[in-house]
Amino acid sequence: MIILDIEASGLSTESYPIEVAWQHRYVASACDNFLIKPSANWTHWDKHAELHIHHIPRKALFDEGLPVIEAALRLNTQLARHVVYTDAVDYDRSWIKRLFNAAGIEMQFKVLCVYSLIDPAKVEAFKRTQAGKTTMHRALADARNIVDVLNYYHN
Repeated sequence: MIILDIEASGLSTESYPIEVAWQHRYVASACDNFLIKPSANWTHWDKHAELHIHHIPRKALFDEGLPVIEAALRLNTQLARHVVYTDAVDYDRSWIKRLFNAAGIEMQFKVLCVYSLIDPAKVEAFKRTQAGKTTMHRALADARNIVDVLNYYHN
């Protein structure tokens, strides 16, 4: 089972992925994390998100980020034919689709909601526990946090 997390330029409809990470639930060493260099038409930047949420300067994306085609190919190579789970499926699915659309290639994995794996009676407790553990909004730290909380709450 693989958990995916994405940090984005903001939460508006113009936002785009800036960092992607995934973590295998059962194999701690099976993970990846990278920044994404914005596509030429990705210009939205939420300074509040940079300063108070993910703390990733836009300049770092251009200095250290993978071009969108490399990011999409890397994810397809690592995650092809898998179902990956996220805690913010509406946002994360839209950002991952934005990445693949910009790259011009087809995504070869599915993105589903992690809450579908949890007893519905435990979902709110899961969310509270997860929020209480979040200390840093970076993609890999968030994916690992989801794995930890999922291991506690999963049936």
